[in-house]
Formats: sequence, structure tokens, C-alpha cells
Amino acid sequence: MKVCIIGCGAVARRMHIPVFQSLPDVQVVSVVDTNEELAKNVSKEFGVGKYYTDYKKALNSDDVDLVSICTPSFVHADMITYASEMGKNILVEKPLTIDLEEGKRALEAVKANGVQICVVFNYRSVSVAQQVHREIQLGQIGRIVSMVGTAHTPFPSSWTSGRWLYHEGGALDDFGPHLIDMLLWLNPSRLESVSAQGGDFTGGFDFISHIQVTMKFKDTSLAVADISWLNDSFLFNFDVHGTAGRISCDVRNGNWRETHGQVSSPIDDLTRTARNSIKMITSIITGAYFRGGITYHSRIIGDYVKSIRTKTRPPVSGEEALLVTAVSAAAKQSIKTRRTIFIDEIL
Repeated sequence: MKVCIIGCGAVARRMHIPVFQSLPDVQVVSVVDTNEELAKNVSKEFGVGKYYTDYKKALNSDDVDLVSICTPSFVHADMITYASEMGKNILVEKPLTIDLEEGKRALEAVKANGVQICVVFNYRSVSVAQQVHREIQLGQIGRIVSMVGTAHTPFPSSWTSGRWLYHEGGALDDFGPHLIDMLLWLNPSRLESVSAQGGDFTGGFDFISHIQVTMKFKDTSLAVADISWLNDSFLFNFDVHGTAGRISCDVRNGNWRETHGQVSSPIDDLTRTARNSIKMITSIITGAYFRGGITYHSRIIGDYVKSIRTKTRPPVSGEEALLVTAVSAAAKQSIKTRRTIFIDEIL
């Protein structure tokens, strides 16, 4: 399988290119970036034969089977559409698109041209998330009543000099999609409506820096996503309350706990803390803690390549990703109109 990487930024260099090159019978044949010097340097660094500044020229080649889009989100739609028309399967970083209508049109192109698409919601691949998902599917905590998740990260200036993330959606469209996707993935019921409060918490900016999104599902269960840039650390966790128990999960630190009515004793808490501490120390010593991103990318990219070869469902479908974009769009609309937005009205 021959792969073209569009976008030569950090996510391509640290994750996509190394992961693809580690897979058997997969070859990265070209890279693309509007910055020619960067594209040239990346092609040399990773031993990639061709580099381009125009993604259309790269995709016009017959030696590309799969395109991996690692560009700013606001250009995803056009690239997905063109890649589809060229008959290329597509892997794209989250979110699918920023604009809901653009997302719809992009998926129409995917379907019309009979290609596959997968969106990189890589935190689904985290071991603890997989374990929690399995417990919920098995009915171990009964029917879901409510879910509360937190996604707090520093402002993007802490990791990039780029300005493209400072648009209307802000934090909601930055790390927020990961939390929204996680809550939607864990809840087997269909989404009914979205309401939100928040916006520019600090004042003086034109983007969302903090927001709480409430999602109501067809079975009347609720999910609340608290998303913020107003934190100098990285928090990604959630709690699921069911009719027969509850689960607490710290995605970032790889810990989860399931309870069924019992009250923890100090000894239980001490034992759990010691076990989690040992696990954390081990992951730091081995370096696994710091390889989190590439580990999760390895799983979803590897699974997607396998799904293409076996003609089976991708790890994250375009429809699932479009629903995340719809939630973001509904949340923005809810803030502006101060009303609840029904998903069926916008999808």
C-alpha cells in the first residue's frame, strides 16, 4: 500500500510517517507541504522519494493508494473531496471538518466515489478506554444515566506557533472533539439534542476558551463535556453513572475504576493508589508515558490499513466523525441562540 502524507507538521513527523513506515507492505511514497523547504527536509529525513507543494499534483499520481491528511482542519474538506475524486482512500486527523456543511459535502464525495475514510480519534485506542467501552457494552453498570467528561489543555501557544486554532471554535474544536467523540462512542443510545454555555471566558477574544456542552440521548441519558484552554496542565477524564454501578476513568494517566454501590475503605483507596503509582512509575521508566500519542496513532492507523485490505469497517467511520462535528456546530449555535439544538434538524 502506497501512502501520500499531506502536511509535514509535528503530527506527520512524530506520528503518521513513522507509523506508516513501521507497517509491513506499506510505503510512504510522497509528502506534501505548502512550505517547500519543509517538505524537502521531511522527505530527506524519512527517506521519502517525492515531495510536493501542491497536494493535487501528488494525488494525480497512480502510485498513491491512501492519503493521510495532517493539515489544519479548515482545509480538510477540499482535500477529502479531491482525494475521493482521485479514488484514494483517506485518513484524516480530527476533526473531520470545522464546518458542518463542508463535512456533509466531503462525505458525499467519499460515498459517491466508493472510497474509505477514517478519522483519527486515536484516544479510542487507549487501553483503559477500550476496557471501559467493553464493560459498558457488556452491561456491567446497567443502563447509562449520565456521563461527565473533562478535557482541559493549555492554550495552543504552549506547543505551536501556528495561529490557525484561534478561530471561533477555539478549545471546542481543538481537543474538544476527542472528548465529544469519547462520550458518543461510549453511549450506545442515539444523540437527540445539544445545548451549551460558555464562550470567551477571559474577554477580548473572538474564540471559545471554555465551554460546557450538554448532550441528551434518545434514551433520556445525559452527557456533559467540560472543555477548556484555561488550564496549564492536561486533563482528560470522564465518569459514567449507570443504573447498576459507575465507572471513573483517567484517560491520560491510564487509570479506571468500576464500583457497584460499595463504599471504599481507606485500605481500598490506599491499595488502588499504590497500584496506580506503580503503573505510572513503570510507564515513565520505560518511556511509554511519553509515547502515548504515537502508541495510540499506531493502533488506529494499523487497524485502518487492515480494514482497507479486508474491506471491513474502519476504526472510526466518516458518519461517526460527522456527528462530532455536528455536536460542535450545535454547541456554537446554542451559545448564540440560547436554546437547545436538535441534531436531526441539522444533520
